[in-house]
Amino acid sequence: MTARRAGAAGCGGCGLGRARGHLEQAVAQLEAARLAWGSWSCGIGRLAGQHLGISDLLDERVLDDPGYGRALDIGGLVGTAVTAAASALRAAGGGGCGGVCPCAAVTAQIGSPHP
Repeated sequence: MTARRAGAAGCGGCGLGRARGHLEQAVAQLEAARLAWGSWSCGIGRLAGQHLGISDLLDERVLDDPGYGRALDIGGLVGTAVTAAASALRAAGGGGCGGVCPCAAVTAQIGSPHP
């Protein structure tokens, strides 16, 4: 059993535990997307440089290239998505409830919603 599954089991497989699992997967997938974007955007920058006859990707002419500019804009959005998903995961308690499920605590206080 993985650590994530163990945490979800400790939560009784509640909605919060399932949401955490999806967030963990989203963070991992978005990190992979960020790496793929980085590789792709470097390639676009090199192509722009070749087209312009420039080897320095920090040259203003490369940075002003519309294709490379679009690649950089997309990267900003990918970075924002990674940051947002990681923040949501932290807010949801990371990889487990620490042995105390918030759902169980609420159920203990108000009683089970199911007779």
